[in-house]
Amino acid sequence: MVLREFLAERDGGNIRGPRRVLRHHDTASKLKDDALAFLKEALMSKNHPREDYEELLRLSYLFLGGEGPAKPFRRPGALHQARWMAKAIYCLKLQMLKSQLSLTGREKAGVERVALFVALVYCKQWHEAPISVKAPLNDVLFLEILKTYPDQTVAKAAEQALRRHLWYVSEENAGLAFFDSRIDVEEKKQMVKALDKPASKKELKRLEGKKMTMSFSLSSFVTSKTQSFFQKLDSDEGFLAKDPALWEEDDRFKDARKRALGLRVVNDAAERGIALVQRYLGSTKSAAQEKYLLQLVHHHRKLVGREKKEDLQKKAF
Repeated sequence: MVLREFLAERDGGNIRGPRRVLRHHDTASKLKDDALAFLKEALMSKNHPREDYEELLRLSYLFLGGEGPAKPFRRPGALHQARWMAKAIYCLKLQMLKSQLSLTGREKAGVERVALFVALVYCKQWHEAPISVKAPLNDVLFLEILKTYPDQTVAKAAEQALRRHLWYVSEENAGLAFFDSRIDVEEKKQMVKALDKPASKKELKRLEGKKMTMSFSLSSFVTSKTQSFFQKLDSDEGFLAKDPALWEEDDRFKDARKRALGLRVVNDAAERGIALVQRYLGSTKSAAQEKYLLQLVHHHRKLVGREKKEDLQKKAF
């Protein structure tokens, strides 16, 4: 019921929605159009790791003015440091239902600023973070968006936080961009040429976002050290000798891209590993047996998957 009330108020112009807040900003208007197009496509794909991913997409889409079924709001989930997405979902719900809540003027302004940033910018970045080959270009585009985002107070805070994680935008990891279909042929030609460029003498610890300009290209990251990425991928890099326009037809490129897409580039795997260790810590008498136990449990989970006990019982009979 509360969602229907929000939609009625939004469509009737009775609430200060994003259209009215950002109507004087051309940059924000373009961000909204781009975000709506992405969110609509992402929702139609129905390929979401968990339900909260779909919920974040749907709330952002409705908040920005997208049309959709008035599904009931889910109850707020656990809110803690390990689940940033829960905070984003909670903030969007506060913004969408603030006419029915008792918030101070300062609280309303703060919620609105965060909700706009989540829906316009961060939702897409968050949703595509697990896609390894999109990571280099997404990081560059994200920094470019932050430089022109209307609310520079929020943008600078986001850029400062992002800059702490730019250590992985390195010469070696730039190899992921070779498999990104969004990068045009001419840029990929420059990237191939850059493979002959000498590697940096000093190991890159952190990329300074402020040094990146709107004309910054991914080929600037590529050096001879990038070739080590293909070696670690254990793939045939012979496709690099061909015109990038022909890569899609090359079986060596297809195999290398499949391997690159299989890389886990977010910390979900690490978090699951920590949870696994915590659960079975102390279950054995020696470190060696504990290692074998963890390997056995991990192998068993890969075989069985996420099926519940009742599902397995149904298969048995």
